[in-house]
Amino acid sequence: MVLKTRMIAVAAGVLSAAGLAGAASAADLGGGPRASAPEPYAYVSPLDTARWTGAYAGVSYGYADGLSAVSGNAGNFDLDQSGGIGAIYGGYNWQLGRIVLGLEGDIGTGNYDGSRGSGAGQISSELNALGSLRARAGILLSPAFLVYATGGFAWSDFDIKANGITQSDWISGYQLGAGTELNVTGPWTLRLEYLYTDLDSQTFTQAGVSNTFDPDFHTIRAGLSYKF
Repeated sequence: MVLKTRMIAVAAGVLSAAGLAGAASAADLGGGPRASAPEPYAYVSPLDTARWTGAYAGVSYGYADGLSAVSGNAGNFDLDQSGGIGAIYGGYNWQLGRIVLGLEGDIGTGNYDGSRGSGAGQISSELNALGSLRARAGILLSPAFLVYATGGFAWSDFDIKANGITQSDWISGYQLGAGTELNVTGPWTLRLEYLYTDLDSQTFTQAGVSNTFDPDFHTIRAGLSYKF
């Protein structure tokens, strides 16, 4: 009787041990609940500063509208002017995180002109050349889309015709504006910008007739750039 009791106890112990081992094996094989693994951290790509930093060059074309305030022997009036202006430009950008700073210069020409009758006969003004040297400062609304402001020195060469005589002269001033630029693919960007040009007054004297011209105008232009 004692032997039988001991055998039952041993059998019960073996079955109990086997049951525990089986439960552990099931848990290892996914049969039981396991603690969930922690979620990985989301990867955030750093800004690619090489995307905007560097030298670039491009071409632009736009429409300009404005006037020249005329005073002198021809009278006192505003000479309306308008026309297209094309230009080539180049510059350098520095990207600092989401901020882009740059320096840009351009030179162009077009058919920006105007004429009207006056006390000195027909008087006209025609743009021969226009250039500027401007700073740019902008912020990236996305890695590929830049919004910027710009401003700096501007110069021009105008033909003024009065009393049948044409005279050319340089007129300097300043230029302010704002724009957007989109990196469309690789090194290529497209831009759309507005520029206000305010030039100093200049006196022209032709055959004893003196008139002072004070030009200013607004330009909207589109451009295509290539970054080197």
